[in-house]
Formats: sequence, structure tokens, C-alpha cells
Amino acid sequence: MTPRERVMGLLPQRADWATARRTPGRNLLAGGTVALVALPLALGFGATSGLGAQAGLVTAIVAGALAAVFGGSNLQVSGPTGAMTVVLVPVVHEFGAEAVLMVGLMAGLALIVLAAARVGRYVRYLPMPVIEGFTAGIAVVIALQQVPAALGISDAEGEQVWRVAFDAASSFAAAPQLAPLAIAIGVAAVMLGGSRWRPGLPFSVLAIVAATLAVQVAGVDVDLLGTLPSGLPLPS
Repeated sequence: MTPRERVMGLLPQRADWATARRTPGRNLLAGGTVALVALPLALGFGATSGLGAQAGLVTAIVAGALAAVFGGSNLQVSGPTGAMTVVLVPVVHEFGAEAVLMVGLMAGLALIVLAAARVGRYVRYLPMPVIEGFTAGIAVVIALQQVPAALGISDAEGEQVWRVAFDAASSFAAAPQLAPLAIAIGVAAVMLGGSRWRPGLPFSVLAIVAATLAVQVAGVDVDLLGTLPSGLPLPS
């Protein structure tokens, strides 16, 4: 296979366009459903990473578009993930937001090298407890990172997430703020309970809309994400 054929193999082929044209309505419905689910997740992951909600939203748009063109599957969903927030938080804290681009380029280069070496075939030898432990560990770290926000403590900072969570809990015990905690519990309850009741409905979006309306109507004093830009930022 020539280099040109390899490059062209990364782009959509005629068969891909033919498949998309056969069921345009279903494709649009699937894309809209994924967008509804991805929107609150992207905002949350962006805020959790320390780069802001805007970064999560832009990443979801750009990554989804690039994956649709260069990806190797017609059914993949691409965007920011919780695992990446755990990796990026210490990077942003120590080196600043500017270092994220370099980290992303290094990660992409490493993936290309691993793919060229066909290392992916060895993943099947990993024990499932390792994967389960890795996933559970990420969930615990993300939960600890969100303790200050859930308790309404905005000045809790540090490199050790457990220490930051403990300090936030101590500050909350000294001066409780029930409104942020009630909103956090309510959103979590709607998302978890709704997904069990009607798995096909985007309860994450419904929970965010309901919480936003409640805060605006009742005038609850909680931290807000702030104004988001109306367009994509230009590369700098």
C-alpha cells in the first residue's frame, strides 16, 4: 500500500456516504440524541478539568467533527471524557492551561506510534479487575473533585483531591450552605433515577434545565458557569 493510499484510507469512502444517504432521518435523530447527552457532559468535564465549561464544549464539537471524518467506525461517539479530567487537573494546576495543547499533541503522537507498532492487540490480555479498578478510581477522584462545588465552597484549592475535599467539608460544617448541596443532590437523583425509569430520555439535560430554572426563579445564591461565547474561539 502506497503512502497516498494510506492517507486516503483515513477519509470517508463512497460506501460510507451511501450508507449515510440511505437513512438520513435516523442519522439526524441519532446525532441529535448524542448532542443532547454530550452537551451537559462536555460542560461538566470542562469545568472539572479546570479549563472552564467553554473548553469542554469546544472540545466536544471539534473532536466529534474530526472523529466523524477520520474515525474508523460509523457508530463511534467522541468527545471529552471523565478520565481526561483526572489527567488534566494536575497539569493545569502546575503548568497552566497553555500546557494542555502540548500534552494533547504528545498523547496523539504516542497513540500513533502504538498503533503503528500494533500494540493494541495486547490489550485483550489485561485482566478485567485492572480495568474495573481503573474506572472506579477515576470515578472516586472525580467525585472528590466535585465536593467543594457541591458544598458551595469556592476557595478550596490544592494538589491532593482528598485534602481539598476534606477542607471543603470542614468549611461546610463550620458554615453550612444548603442550597448548593440540595441542587447537587437533586440533579444527581434525577439523572440516576431517570436513567433507570426511562433510559432513552436525556435526563442529564432535563436535570440541568430544571436546576437552572430553579436557581433563576428562586434567586438562589450559587456559583454560575458564567457567559459562554457564541462561536468557536480562533486558534492562538
